[in-house]
Amino acid sequence: MSTTLIGRLTADPELKFTNKGTSVTNFSIAVNRKKGDEDYVSYFDCIAWGDLAAGVNTLKKGDRVIVHGYLNQDRYENKEGKTVSKTVLVADAVGNELRFAGKDANPKTPESDW
Repeated sequence: MSTTLIGRLTADPELKFTNKGTSVTNFSIAVNRKKGDEDYVSYFDCIAWGDLAAGVNTLKKGDRVIVHGYLNQDRYENKEGKTVSKTVLVADAVGNELRFAGKDANPKTPESDW
């Protein structure tokens, strides 16, 4: 299933390498949404591999990004011996989300000219 999320990086991405030398970057994003008068935030773990991983590593905490990929459910056994599952967005494409870039870069609004 294809999934696209738009949000802000919650921390600087971490570039690592597998034993075979493949680059991998783990990162998470916060997605804000409004329901009525209330704001909600959801957090999503993401992973990028290969050349994409190196590119993601150039982004910084707080950057607004768009992530496109597929959902993968990882299952593992924790220290207590319980099976735990975690859903991760495996990224096929990651980029700066520029729709609101001008808003962040230039805080001047028409009202401020009055």
